[in-house]
Amino acid sequence: MNIAAGVLVIIAAILNIMGGCTYAVGGALAGGVGEMGSEIASGLEDGAGAGAEAGEEAAKVTEGSEDLKTAGAGLTLWGYALFAIAGIMIAGAVFLFQKSKAVFVIVTGVLAIGAEVGGILITQFGVMNVCVLVAGVLAILAARSFPTAASG
Repeated sequence: MNIAAGVLVIIAAILNIMGGCTYAVGGALAGGVGEMGSEIASGLEDGAGAGAEAGEEAAKVTEGSEDLKTAGAGLTLWGYALFAIAGIMIAGAVFLFQKSKAVFVIVTGVLAIGAEVGGILITQFGVMNVCVLVAGVLAILAARSFPTAASG
């Protein structure tokens, strides 16, 4: 079971790297669009200045752009977190193949499940989520079957 769990954890790590790229780039784009919105709002405030409508429009654009910048920063941070989790998952897969460091493998399984639940909450549940969830559960189950020092 440790070989199957290791292979699935590596596949899950690759999926997390792809997801991390998507979240990081998407978040950076959203932040950039939010920054452009802030510049547009300041242009509306400076250029139009004469009417109350221009002030209301500028306030709406400013509020929307601030929300977009905040969401973009959060998505970018989540993408970077997925990169780190993918690295931990690859190390966990190596330990699965070696049948060593059971605690690290259990932490890897918990991180895989947690990252996937976080991704599901951000976007939606899909077929690829099942692979990562199964990999996390199998990693935890496989780690429990590792030989201990007392059994040797």
